[in-house]
Amino acid sequence: MQNNSQTNVVGTSVIRPDALDKVTGGRGFAVNLRLPGMLHAKMLRSIYPHARIRNIDTSKAKKLAGVKMVLTPADVPSLPFSPIYIKEIHSASVLHDVRVLDKVVRYAGQPVAAVAATSPEIAETALELIDVDYEELPFVFDPEQAMLDGAPQLHENQTNNICLNPVLQEGDLEAGFADADHIFENTYTTQRVHTCYMEPWMSIIDADPNGKLTVYSSTQHIFGLREKLAFILDMPISDITVVKPAYIGGGFGSKTEITSAEPLAAILSQKTGRPVRIENSREEDFITNARTPMKITLKTGVKSDGTFTARHIKIIADCGPYATYGPEAMMICAVAGAYSAYRCHNRRFEGLGVLTNNMRCGAYRGIGGVQGCFAAESQIDEICDTLKLDPVEFRIKNAHQQGDPNPLTDTFAPGMFKLDSYRFEDCLRAGAERSHFTNRSPSASGNGIRRRGIGMAAQPIWVSGCVGFPEVFEQSGAFIKINPDGAASLSVPTVDIGSGQITILCQIAAEELGLDPDKVNMNYQINTDNVPFEPPTHASRSTYSAGNAVRLAANEAKRRLLQVAANMLEANVDDLEIAQGNISIKGSPDIRLKVAEVAQYTESALVRLTAEGPLLGTLDDKGTIIGSSSVAPKSNPSTPCVMFVEVEVDMETGQVDVLRVVYAHDIGKVINPKAAEGQVEGAVQQGIGFALMEQMHFDPETGACLTGNFLDYKIPTAVEMPASIESIFIESNEPTGPFGAKGLGEPPLIVPGPAIANAVYNATGVRIRDLPITPEKILAALGKL
Repeated sequence: MQNNSQTNVVGTSVIRPDALDKVTGGRGFAVNLRLPGMLHAKMLRSIYPHARIRNIDTSKAKKLAGVKMVLTPADVPSLPFSPIYIKEIHSASVLHDVRVLDKVVRYAGQPVAAVAATSPEIAETALELIDVDYEELPFVFDPEQAMLDGAPQLHENQTNNICLNPVLQEGDLEAGFADADHIFENTYTTQRVHTCYMEPWMSIIDADPNGKLTVYSSTQHIFGLREKLAFILDMPISDITVVKPAYIGGGFGSKTEITSAEPLAAILSQKTGRPVRIENSREEDFITNARTPMKITLKTGVKSDGTFTARHIKIIADCGPYATYGPEAMMICAVAGAYSAYRCHNRRFEGLGVLTNNMRCGAYRGIGGVQGCFAAESQIDEICDTLKLDPVEFRIKNAHQQGDPNPLTDTFAPGMFKLDSYRFEDCLRAGAERSHFTNRSPSASGNGIRRRGIGMAAQPIWVSGCVGFPEVFEQSGAFIKINPDGAASLSVPTVDIGSGQITILCQIAAEELGLDPDKVNMNYQINTDNVPFEPPTHASRSTYSAGNAVRLAANEAKRRLLQVAANMLEANVDDLEIAQGNISIKGSPDIRLKVAEVAQYTESALVRLTAEGPLLGTLDDKGTIIGSSSVAPKSNPSTPCVMFVEVEVDMETGQVDVLRVVYAHDIGKVINPKAAEGQVEGAVQQGIGFALMEQMHFDPETGACLTGNFLDYKIPTAVEMPASIESIFIESNEPTGPFGAKGLGEPPLIVPGPAIANAVYNATGVRIRDLPITPEKILAALGKL
């Protein structure tokens, strides 16, 4: 299939077909689902950060009217597992260190028991009646202290609490530093932040009399949830059906792993014979998942002209009590940050994934890249400022070029993929021109109480999926059926997580089929039994990977549609074209059939009675027109991103206001411009929070979360948003993408941290290397605290 630049549906801002439902109550949100006879489950959570359970007395809870079942560690499987969905269960790089309910708790808030009752209130009351006898154990919250000899050990098989110690190296690091004219070494730290999705984490699980499970969940991956439940419960995978939610109220990567809630609900349903609903409170959501905090030390050698000669990155990642996504985030932080983002022949990465008694960490939009970009792009700004080099030209000098091997995948799959479409330099120049970056004033040159500054940051290399990464799933599938009224039904396993996957995939199908966009309907009756396997909706993959699968399925349906139409018109199939639901002969638009006529014909009887007598059809033309696909993408194209930001800093209070943002992205063909702009604007909101205000806080004595709701946890509102957000989309043509498209989901969130930090430096002359950039840190750096 060729990526024809002339498109009718692709490239237009089609209105989301699910918009009305969402703004009028959202029947499709999993959290709104209820089943007859449903019980409600709640989990009792540990009040200690590290303890051994001596005994659990549930007798009083079981006697409470309305309580149907109570589970403790003795009642559930003790098999350790990894909760993450993106890799195979038996992957060599996955650590199995989590249990449904463990007799040793390793963070405050870890589930220790569960209750199913006829109402949520009764279940909550029952939790208060459970008496847990704990033996308190020593705990450690600081990852550097956790690595010391004599520190409390969280797991017997993890020496010095180190769950992973990866090392990557290319070239001669010592020779690279010896060749440098200047060496810069700095340490940057990032904080633990919550993903702040609106729809809480929930599941309803219904066991039939034979123990088979039907699962409804606000998950980002129906197949991952099925696989993990089968593994934990030791069930055949075909005995579990996970129903795809029509859409979920945000995920941002958090819902790409299983928690204790799902297997507990399954066991409770099997034991009670009734559907069981389990839903996190907002406070429980906050301690279920967060971005991995990191300490990043970056040593870089450069020539006086700005050419990189050596880069050495060391990372300490606080993974919390279990490995989960921590090692994955650390690897991406290094590879997408300093190791591979720019050309440098001499480089080394050393990582330490450390276990602590802090809460568990997981995936968050731009996993690892957000932390790595903050360190790498902040240091580039420092290098350019010290050596008086132009930050835009510096990046261009060290950038990869179109046609080069893809440096991210080349680390693990050498020579497999190239940068077939890569317009990073165009992004830099377009963004710099629109933002007037080259005309900015020198740092700290302003006068008055409120001073303005402009900063920039880039993510030169990112991905449109995960193909080429070690042991990570990356394939997609789709099924399309042409109905007798000429509309198409599209079935995909892709979960719409709020960023418009339904709209984008329907547009791609409509374009390929030659239908109007309102003639492609998403099938919401989807489950793991009736669609092909697909990885989670994550990692900027949906438009590219799932989009390719949809286009292939649509193309198969179109080819059969045209063949049948050719037979009906007694024409050559190569002479036909489809547009706006009509099939016509090229150059003779009056000779045509409606798609509906062809679809009706394929489903009609072979012999039809007419006034002229029996009319005999053709056997080959009979049968519903369908198309299907299940494929891995042909590449993993990069989606470079650049952000320019203007801030104003109050030199008396340290308050930072973001005034204007200019983005430039190379995302290939823009499928839906308004949707793309929405992705960018949402990323600005999350990025401002990460850069300036968001941080989870915990009691230093108990490990209890002190910021477990939106009253105590500060996120940007409309008040903090900039008045102007401009998106520049550089439309390269990705030859392997659907109509030339690439991914967009993560890059706009990766760059705000360093861009804002660099703008604050330009305004004030003080460099903040520890996020978030709070007023107190600015005033302290100015010597005013």
